[in-house]
Amino acid sequence: MCPRCHSTDLGFEAATGRGIVYSYAFLHHPRHPAFDYPVLAALVELDEGVRLMTNLVDVDPLDVRVGLPVEVTFADTAGGGVVPVFRPVSGEPGRGSS
Repeated sequence: MCPRCHSTDLGFEAATGRGIVYSYAFLHHPRHPAFDYPVLAALVELDEGVRLMTNLVDVDPLDVRVGLPVEVTFADTAGGGVVPVFRPVSGEPGRGSS
């Protein structure tokens, strides 16, 4: 549903896969064996203005901050699917550390 006009007439649009961390939290509980803790959960604001709940990867938790430029990558799931996750844009602090 559109948050502005409440229309359910939605569609798909291409996105750059780039954005910034709008908000984040380090999740410690409840624990599930499918995840490495802490889980770096983030609300990412895409360049197109849409906000997406996701996880951050390839970044040290100490380097996460509001406004951190990020780009999409994909993580495999236990069920054989993939999900979008985000990592810092190349050249940003913490890039490449796991």
